[in-house]
Amino acid sequence: MTATPVPAAAKTAPPRLTPGQRRTVAGLLLMVTVSAFEAIGVTTAMPTVARELGNLSLYPVAFAIPLATSVIGMVLAGFWADRRGPRPVLVAGVALFVAGLLVAMLAPTMPVVIAGRTVMSLGAGLNVVVLYVIISLAFPEQLRPKVFAWDSMAWVAPALFGPPLAGFAVTHLSWRWVFGAGAVLAVPALLLMLPAVRGLAAGGDQEVTSGKREPAADAGAARAVLAAVGAAAGAAMLSLAAHSPGPAAALLVLAAVGLLMVTAPRLVPAGTYRLRPGPGAVILTRGLLAAAFMGTDVFLPLLLTQQHGWSPTAAGLTLTAGALSWSAAAWLGAKATDDDTRRRLIRLGLLMITVGIVVCVLSIPQGMPPWLVFIGWVLGGGGIGLGYSQLTVLLLGMTPTAQHGRISSALQTNEQLSIAVVLAVGAAVFGALSTANSGLAFALSLAVSALCGLAGLLVTARRLAS
Repeated sequence: MTATPVPAAAKTAPPRLTPGQRRTVAGLLLMVTVSAFEAIGVTTAMPTVARELGNLSLYPVAFAIPLATSVIGMVLAGFWADRRGPRPVLVAGVALFVAGLLVAMLAPTMPVVIAGRTVMSLGAGLNVVVLYVIISLAFPEQLRPKVFAWDSMAWVAPALFGPPLAGFAVTHLSWRWVFGAGAVLAVPALLLMLPAVRGLAAGGDQEVTSGKREPAADAGAARAVLAAVGAAAGAAMLSLAAHSPGPAAALLVLAAVGLLMVTAPRLVPAGTYRLRPGPGAVILTRGLLAAAFMGTDVFLPLLLTQQHGWSPTAAGLTLTAGALSWSAAAWLGAKATDDDTRRRLIRLGLLMITVGIVVCVLSIPQGMPPWLVFIGWVLGGGGIGLGYSQLTVLLLGMTPTAQHGRISSALQTNEQLSIAVVLAVGAAVFGALSTANSGLAFALSLAVSALCGLAGLLVTARRLAS
């Protein structure tokens, strides 16, 4: 009797989403969309916020300190999700996210805006890690690249409508509406997500269901959270150094560098900052890629409004161009089926983002066309779109499922610390030069980000081995 041959396509076809997985995807995408609207809208509105509240020099700090604080939430989320599952982490994250946005919406001064954004970022840190944990628990390995691509494409609607809506609110209503809208939209996102995560246990579900607690694990988690607090404090002090008198600034820088050198290595796999191949190299590369992108992205609206006189709405369209390019490149990158292809896409992405930053810098001198920023940021968005999700897929593929919470936490923690440090250095450069020569201040601030892209290329060439 001859066996009926099985078509090759049937052997290799990826599994289909179940109804429960479809609901999970819907909740994930709504949550990402809300976060994206908040990020793009606030970045569009922040130049006006800083000018209206009379503290333009604190503009970079309004991004750097909240990003540093989000590290605490990310580290806590990793251990918490591995121990108790994603549900309590998600609820706490959304509650803090909403509370922080409401504080920023009602803020009378720029420091209060920064305080509100800091609370919001603590919740966002919890959320970004728990969403990665949900993806790892709810979807098989074959479906994860597609889900991560959908995650990136959830930025499309915010990229299209976020800048014009934020620009309209700033121009015709008030910048406070931008913060309030994020707070309102986060609540239905949570309500949709709760049924989806109810049945998801932690990665180490035997430990969760049995109720047993391991003192050594709890002590390790406590040490990691303390290290996160120290690292966040170091990054925040580095940001504040740019706005302190000479001797105080020097002391803050020394203290910040010391704190970061002691605490940051405790938040990532051993050997990460010594360029050891494996998970550490993936985490380091992701941090450099994200720092190159975000270190540029937050300055572009301010560059176009202050240097070229554009309106907030028009300047915000650069963020639209970058985000749409990111989403399109992520969709193309999701077609990669093997790790060698993913590594090539990561290298190409780093090259594109570095070239894109250089093109943005060329727009700064008087007489140069400001639309060069759009060309540069289409390249930059495409670069991070090609590399960002590929790095996540590589990392989860080389890590046991029971450790996905902690490894996702390490990935996001290093990313946020990298961005916060780059923004702190950019803030120091911008604060020192913006009064005397704003064009040079912008150029050197963006050059810091370009150096991150070059460093990422070196790491991938030497340490992101197969």
